[in-house]
Amino acid sequence: MSAEASTGILVVQPVNWSRIRSWLAAAYGVVLGIFILNVGLPTERLALFCWVLIGLSIGCVGRGWRAVAGLLLDWLPFVGILVLYDLTRGLADSLGMTVHVNDLAALESAMFGGTLPTVWLQDQLGPSGGWVAGEGAAWWHVLVTAVYVSHFFVTPIIAAVLWLRDRRRWIGFTARFIGVALLGVATYVLVPAAPPWYAANRGVIPEVDRLSGLGWEVIGLDRAGALLDQGQAKVNLVAAIPSLHTAYAVLVLLFFWPVLARTLRVILACYPLLMGLILVYSGEHYVVDVLLGWACAAIVAIGVTMAERAWRSRRDRALPPKPREPREPREVEPTLAGAV
Repeated sequence: MSAEASTGILVVQPVNWSRIRSWLAAAYGVVLGIFILNVGLPTERLALFCWVLIGLSIGCVGRGWRAVAGLLLDWLPFVGILVLYDLTRGLADSLGMTVHVNDLAALESAMFGGTLPTVWLQDQLGPSGGWVAGEGAAWWHVLVTAVYVSHFFVTPIIAAVLWLRDRRRWIGFTARFIGVALLGVATYVLVPAAPPWYAANRGVIPEVDRLSGLGWEVIGLDRAGALLDQGQAKVNLVAAIPSLHTAYAVLVLLFFWPVLARTLRVILACYPLLMGLILVYSGEHYVVDVLLGWACAAIVAIGVTMAERAWRSRRDRALPPKPREPREPREVEPTLAGAV
């Protein structure tokens, strides 16, 4: 008979919250996987951040209400600003500003000696008379779609990991993220611009197909492609300047550049370069849009970095000076004269 039974005392075992969180995380992964296979990737921003917050909330289980309150206080303002950005972006093309279609195509053509890179790439890499999975779509269209869709996931995942590991770095990253979004909305309002596929549909440039979602058809995930198409249809169709796909890829590169080894810097630098190439090839952006995306990320990164340095300098000046430690008297060695 055990000691507990002999004494009649009921011993309550402590709850293993770590194991519970592990099981919840596994269940979360299964549910998310089923959702992606049956509905598609959640590329709509509010739905995507809901999934992120649900995943982060698992880490709060068993850690009290303060952990949940900290999660909500940190993330809800951030998500709210991004939802407002999406709403504003969708209204930007209805404010009566002139949409740049012909002049943007003419500028791109002049930059490349009368050749449009999007048209040239699609002519070189496949048929221009309509792509379908069974007629010409190659395996590397999966890479095209994967890189394009990564735009919707890379920055939220990085933000979630930084929040878990280093809140100070998370604040810096989200400040840059929001800065790029605000600068992008301002540009969309002032300079609404049409992408290549839009211009081609209106006969301004030669035929161009929109290929960013073709990879889903290659691997048989038509529902995921349909969800991407639905998301693309809801946003501003004349928000080509700047390319925020490029801007966020460059932002990730600039943010992690100071802390990476040389080899990792080279690898990470391939991401915005590949993103730019795919955006031009798939008909989503002109080269000039991609270059302005680089400029947008650089402006925001420099601005936020300067603001952070100014804030740290002001904070350091406001701190009381540290008291000086008393200096110990220095021993004087006896000299020959003193000895005499």
